[in-house]
Amino acid sequence: MISFADIKNGQAKIAVVGLGYVGVPLAAAFGRHVPVIGFDISETKIAELESGDDSTGELTSDELAATQISYTTDAACLKDASFIIVTVPTPLRDDKTPDLSPL
Repeated sequence: MISFADIKNGQAKIAVVGLGYVGVPLAAAFGRHVPVIGFDISETKIAELESGDDSTGELTSDELAATQISYTTDAACLKDASFIIVTVPTPLRDDKTPDLSPL
């Protein structure tokens, strides 16, 4: 069983899926302390983040540089994570129920 101590000791990784206005700050918050896999399907977004540009405007390049985030579009990399946090859009349908198709 993986514990929080395992994460802090570098024995486990956290993955954040979806690097938008919720995912980027969340990945950075964890990434200031432990290794994080940042996954998104957008190659453009990954390239921007790797160059230190957060197009959501949530973080500065200095804030991104102060993290341990490895960015990827390769879903196979998620197998290295002990925990996966999904932060993808969940828009509402006309009847106000969530559209979970991004999941």
